Amino acid sequence: MNKRYMLLAGIIIALGVGILFMPAKDTAKQTQPELLLAAIDDPSRFLSTDDITDRLVKKDPALMLIDVRYESQFKAFSIPGAINIPADSLLSASAQEILNQKEMDKVFYSNADVTSDQTWIICKRMGLQRIYVMQGGVNKWFNTIVKAEKPAETAPTEAMDLYQFRVAACQHFFGSPEMAAAPKVVEKQKVTVVKKTSGAASGGGC
Repeated sequence: MNKRYMLLAGIIIALGVGILFMPAKDTAKQTQPELLLAAIDDPSRFLSTDDITDRLVKKDPALMLIDVRYESQFKAFSIPGAINIPADSLLSASAQEILNQKEMDKVFYSNADVTSDQTWIICKRMGLQRIYVMQGGVNKWFNTIVKAEKPAETAPTEAMDLYQFRVAACQHFFGSPEMAAAPKVVEKQKVTVVKKTSGAASGGGC
């Protein structure tokens, strides 16, 4: 079976489970199924790690970067400036208060794309606006920003400019290679919504 359809099937199943727990009072503002399916097929919800990094470095006040992994994973390693709303706590009062800030661009990320995309779909179904997914998640962010690979000498100028931007961004976030750390995958812990302070654990390299 085509991987794209397998992913879509998994997302739809997760969406169905999420809808079961949606408060009845919110049904009026929920996105209609046909519009939701059209939105799912629209790749514009995905933002690149470089775009998000640029906005973080510039301290864009409209950006809300949301880590939807478990709290323990978030504490082990997360992107500086992100907040933590585990995917299975989306319907909590504290999460809803954060997600309903209409003036903010809510950008979800997880280790890769599956959980963050499921989160996006559930939030879209709830009628939330200005929601996006950072494509590739924290794994891609770490590999492109923290462990940026220098292009070949024959590479286009644009490629070298992008590399220099990534190196500068890593230094901006961590100060030195020794302060960056690889993301760790751990088992589920207690669900909470917490604010992340800038910084990371030791290890790894820029």
